[in-house]
Order: sequence, then structure tokens, then C-alpha cells
Amino acid sequence: MNEKRKQVIEKLLEKIKSGDIVSNNKLLPERQLAEVLGETRPVLREGLIALDAMGVVDIRDRQGIFLSSHEENAARTMLQKVHGWPADILSRAMEVRQIIEPIATGIAAYRRSEKDLEKMRACLEHMKELSEQSGQEAADKGAYWNTALHTIIIDATDNAYLSRIYESVITAIEQGMSMMRINTPPSAEGGRFVAYREHVELYNRIKEGDVHGAELCSEKHLQHTINALVQIGCIVPSSNLFEQKFAGLAR
Repeated sequence: MNEKRKQVIEKLLEKIKSGDIVSNNKLLPERQLAEVLGETRPVLREGLIALDAMGVVDIRDRQGIFLSSHEENAARTMLQKVHGWPADILSRAMEVRQIIEPIATGIAAYRRSEKDLEKMRACLEHMKELSEQSGQEAADKGAYWNTALHTIIIDATDNAYLSRIYESVITAIEQGMSMMRINTPPSAEGGRFVAYREHVELYNRIKEGDVHGAELCSEKHLQHTINALVQIGCIVPSSNLFEQKFAGLAR
């Protein structure tokens, strides 16, 4: 996880716990939050989106930011666990993604709300801008919005258990996505140009309610991601469950 964003999340969690930024289960407006935390609004917004994905807060359009029914300790626990997972975490996490994501994406195409689609579009706007940029900072930001988009898709299944399971997996993916963006040519499988186009296609299938098409798009995107990660040595070839017919429509 990006260190700066992790610090902002920790600040938010501390202020939530102390009650300094919460009144009647609602957080202060963004402008006031930025002042209290001493952060810029764009940086603050990244932290808030991450907490929204973790289920700590609920960002409601035109209404504000509310605490969800989940304890803030859930997010803190997840952040702490990331550092203690085994060295082959990325390979194992990618295996879980292959098992979960295609079917979940199909469900998301059936159940998604307009709010879900709006969040996805916001992620895509950032991803489009970052797809034109190179360097480590752009790679880190691109990886963040990548994982944010996939988290929103899973949340669109409207299944809290599935969302909690997925959060523990996707947190471990972000660093690998950043490495892939740095070490993969932009127009190759897994490259930032190709990845952006695939995410747009995925969004369109979900928006249209195309369950089968969304599942196929998810499989194709994951297969390209796996190929790229294997190519740069981030995961082992045996973690490709699609190829081995353990997962996917071809099984």
C-alpha cells in the first residue's frame, strides 16, 4: 500500500476513534477534514475512498460521509496483516482472484446500482489520465485506482461477506500492479494502455447488465494480468488456474 495513503488512513482512523471528526455518525465535510488532518483534499479523498472500500465509511453523494456499521478496527487489522503474509502472497492472491472475480463480476452486472457505476466511472477517469503517464509515482497511483475499481465491482455484488473476503486479497495485489506497470510495455498484455481499455470494456459490460459478457471480460483481463506478472517474475506459472482448467468458463 502507498505509504502516504496508509498514513492518511491511520490519521482518519485515529480521529474517528477519538470522535474528533464524527458527529451523529457523520464525518466532517471534506474541506474541514483536510484542515484537521493537515492534508490536501486530493490526498484525503484517496484515504476516504480506501476506507469506503474497506467498509469503514459510507460516502453518500450530496449527503456526506457516514460511518458504516463496521468497526474501524476491521480496517486497522487488515492494514497490519499485510506485512505479515508469506512471500508468495501475490501468487496466492492471484489464484483467489481467478476463483472469485469472474463470477462476482457477472453478479455485479446483474445487481449494480447507479451509485456503483458512478464510482467505477470516477476510477476510470483517474486511470485514463494515469495511463498517459510513466514513472513510479504514476505507477503507484495507477495501481491504487486499479485495485479501487475492482473492489467497487465486488462491492456491487451486494454481498458483504464476499466484499470482506476480497478486501483481504486485493490489498496484497497493489504493489504487484505497480511493478507490472513499471516493467511491462504500455501496449503489451498487462501494460497500462491495454489495461485501461480492458477496464473500460469491463465497465461497459457491467453497465449494460451483460452477465455472461462481464464474466468473459473479467477472465480475459485476469489472464492478461497473469501473463504479465509471470513474465516479469512476480508470480509463479503454476498460479495460472485458468490454464490448468481449475477456474474459469473453460473448466
